[in-house]
Amino acid sequence: MNKRILVKTDDPKNKQFYLTVTGQVDSVVEISPATVSLSGVPGESLETYVTITPAEKYPFTIKEISQRFDSQIKAELIPPKDGEKDWQVKVLAHSDKADDLYDVITLKTDSTLKPKLKIRVYAIYFDESGKKS
Repeated sequence: MNKRILVKTDDPKNKQFYLTVTGQVDSVVEISPATVSLSGVPGESLETYVTITPAEKYPFTIKEISQRFDSQIKAELIPPKDGEKDWQVKVLAHSDKADDLYDVITLKTDSTLKPKLKIRVYAIYFDESGKKS
């Protein structure tokens, strides 16, 4: 990582200067996809899976799953199978009418580096004419 930051001061001789910060950034987790986007027609059940892979250097366990809204989007946590490290979240959406659905899934972990993971979920239901409500 390489970031350049403009620093402004009240020093009349050095009113501003650039500070460059360089460093190695370790990934703690890979979430794929990072954001869920689903679309369909009213009456259709939409389903997808999100894969959560802890970095080998920073293993963790997911302790709890919750959602911000009690919506037509439902999430289910699937722990890794024996010998595997990938967690999955099964995401389901359903609407009987043209609608825009949104929710945020929060995963609580035992990691001090990433105690919470968030997954945003969007589901759009278009009517027969291709319009949403």
